[in-house]
Amino acid sequence: MNWKNLFRAGANFTVAQAKEYMEARGAEAYQLLDVRQPKEYEAGHLAGAILIPLKELPGRLAELVKEEPVIVYCAVGGRSKAAAQLLAGNDFVSVYNMVGGIKAWQGMQAKGPIEAGLEFFTGQEDYEDGLSLAYAMEDGLQKFYQHLAVRAKNEEDRQLYTRLMTFEDKHKARLLAEYRRQAHGPETIAGQGPAGIMEGGGRVQDFLAQTDAYLQGPQDILELAMMLETQALDLYSRMAQKSEQQKVRTFFLGLADEEKSHLAFLAEALDKIL
Repeated sequence: MNWKNLFRAGANFTVAQAKEYMEARGAEAYQLLDVRQPKEYEAGHLAGAILIPLKELPGRLAELVKEEPVIVYCAVGGRSKAAAQLLAGNDFVSVYNMVGGIKAWQGMQAKGPIEAGLEFFTGQEDYEDGLSLAYAMEDGLQKFYQHLAVRAKNEEDRQLYTRLMTFEDKHKARLLAEYRRQAHGPETIAGQGPAGIMEGGGRVQDFLAQTDAYLQGPQDILELAMMLETQALDLYSRMAQKSEQQKVRTFFLGLADEEKSHLAFLAEALDKIL
């Protein structure tokens, strides 16, 4: 590589353009790169982002796919500009710097360290293990909403929780059908994955204790649901990154895409009551 091309300028995206680009594509169609420090990432990051701090990027280029588009962001756009130039200079095909960074982002963010939720996932799981784990998390989230529905103070809130529960019914049915097809006939997938966890990697009882007292109507409920879906999108993406099997990776990226569609539905529902 000619050293003069090392810092070749890449293209810029506004935050709105980056959001539109990602919403129009599946999670497998691009790479979202966060080049901030781990503590910044932990405090809040875009769901599905790969964390490679700028100072580590030159030595970790092999963790990214040169042939797939990369959207790079940092806090306000300075570090990401340097990272985008570095990637473009190393023959990455499509690189976009998100001008304004995460501070200009309008929307939900995932929180927590990069290893959060991965204590029950090694990356060596096969496809059936992946199905079982996803089913356990979908079931956990449904139980969470079920508990909240029982405790609801009025019928409007109860109906909203029930509606959220139906999303998980559809997912569980699809995962069960796929599990039966793969495993040649077992009647149930329940109990095959870790107990008590929910989408995003949290534990049902922990979230009940943290959130129950703060839910005061449909707006709070929808904002909570959006937070949970954002965490789930992020965790599924990180599980895909960690997986050693392409089939399992593709499976979790598909689940991440489903969470994106749920977020869009919830955002639309929230807009109607604001």
